[in-house]
Amino acid sequence: MKKSTVFFAVLLILAAPAFSGVVKKTKSEVTFRGFGKFSLTQSDKLTADQRWTNSLSDFKGQGIAGSLAGKTVLRSGDTGEIVDLPASTVYRLDNKKKEYTVSPIEKLKEEKVQESKAGETAEEEKEAESKIRITKNEFQVEDTGEESTINNFPVRKYLVLWLLEWEDIETKEKGSSRLETVTWTTPISDSMKKAQEEEMKFSRAYLEKIGLELEKKDQDVLGASWMALLDSFGQAKGRPRHDFSKAEAEMKKIKGYPIVIDGKYFVSSEKPAGAAAEAEEEPAATDIKGRLGGMLKKTLKKKPADAGTAANEPVLAYRTEVLEISTPDLGAGDFQVPAGYKKKG
Repeated sequence: MKKSTVFFAVLLILAAPAFSGVVKKTKSEVTFRGFGKFSLTQSDKLTADQRWTNSLSDFKGQGIAGSLAGKTVLRSGDTGEIVDLPASTVYRLDNKKKEYTVSPIEKLKEEKVQESKAGETAEEEKEAESKIRITKNEFQVEDTGEESTINNFPVRKYLVLWLLEWEDIETKEKGSSRLETVTWTTPISDSMKKAQEEEMKFSRAYLEKIGLELEKKDQDVLGASWMALLDSFGQAKGRPRHDFSKAEAEMKKIKGYPIVIDGKYFVSSEKPAGAAAEAEEEPAATDIKGRLGGMLKKTLKKKPADAGTAANEPVLAYRTEVLEISTPDLGAGDFQVPAGYKKKG
């Protein structure tokens, strides 16, 4: 199985809202500045042990980097995935070709470990982070009290603001990041609460099998999956890694389940006065992700003609929305490969 397929499977798990014993439909839109826009419409049906996801994805890339991403980690297509936890098996469906593949869940974890070893960047990243001094780290959640109705869900509005500032103690270069998220949540009924708890069991068990430990609701609101994508391309070099543990206490202020999550992530840097602008010489990457990261880094560093507009343009913008939820009875027959699909490989 290709590494890009593994990474995309993780994104689908992280991007999907958390419910169980239900059939639901969601949509997500993610925009990477100067890189492209990724759209995803997703239908899920889930029990505590099995999950079927149908995904219709579309990526409109910009430039060479966007074109490469569209052929690797952000592919457009009509795909499906059936996860069977008791059997530790994943079925991946190509709905257009009516083909499917079968692989063990453990293999995802093995490939992720191999990919990490192949990168051999852990020590370099640790050394780079040791040169960074955090000067400000503020996180707050505000309950606005504003109420509305979205997609037939009664909702309440919360604002999330995360401001982080840092300084490179060697070069004296300063940087900052700002995350602004508007979250609309709906009250959780008794039946919905039980469904959510069951789905959390499924998600945690699945993510543990592939080597991840995440609190799903908080990660969704903070756009962790999309930030992880930027970081995987090498965008975290020269600034602190995202430490979501700082948000835990404040995030408890958000009551209910998110129906709409609308976030914007801004990053800026400032060189010390008199510092010469020197081009960074980096070894040419030999793998797809490394090449893509290098091109993305250059794209984000380009100075646009309208600097004022650029200052107000986020590096990353994401919106996830729950469209429909229903609670039919689901059995083993609801998680079978459709008739007429041929096994590949």
